[in-house]
Amino acid sequence: MLARLDSYKSHFMISLSAGLLQVRYTKCRDRLSHVIGILDEESFIPLFESVEGTEQEPWPSSPPMQQMVEERFTEGAPPVLLGVGLSGNGHWSTAIDTQQQRVLKFDIACKISKVSNSLGSVYRVLADSMTATGPKGIGFVVQTAEGLEPQKTFQIDFNVAIGSLEISEEAKQIRVATISPPSSIQTHRWCYEISFSGVH
Repeated sequence: MLARLDSYKSHFMISLSAGLLQVRYTKCRDRLSHVIGILDEESFIPLFESVEGTEQEPWPSSPPMQQMVEERFTEGAPPVLLGVGLSGNGHWSTAIDTQQQRVLKFDIACKISKVSNSLGSVYRVLADSMTATGPKGIGFVVQTAEGLEPQKTFQIDFNVAIGSLEISEEAKQIRVATISPPSSIQTHRWCYEISFSGVH
């Protein structure tokens, strides 16, 4: 079971919420790392934490976002986050928007000028349990810590719309990867959604 981890609360630079779900971006060396979690009243419960690369890696584990801004395309429209970054021989871009106040949607692209050996997004899973729901989906159950009242159980789904899903239960990691051959010099794309499906 997860405690309410408020250490994620005070240092983030930019965030986007979809109901109880929220993604928070924080400065991490030369790039921005992020964590996706649940807003439970005034506390934040982290679910997934991006696994970032270093300056020495031309093809890092996750997109090396170096700039992230909030935009509204029309007056009254919900906000979206737009990010860009460079590393090695790749140029990454990210768009994150919301849907029905229950879904965070990530749309990522990388334009490469040389052959890549790996393109995707890797997350460290901080949730209590995960169960595959199909070749491109996985469900999570998260509980607040014992002693915290009221005790709550959250149900979260992670689904891949474009790309492949790789699960490592031993390492408690998930990876979304492009399905286009990384050896092809082109723009590669992968998309996924984190949705809130209930609380008990």
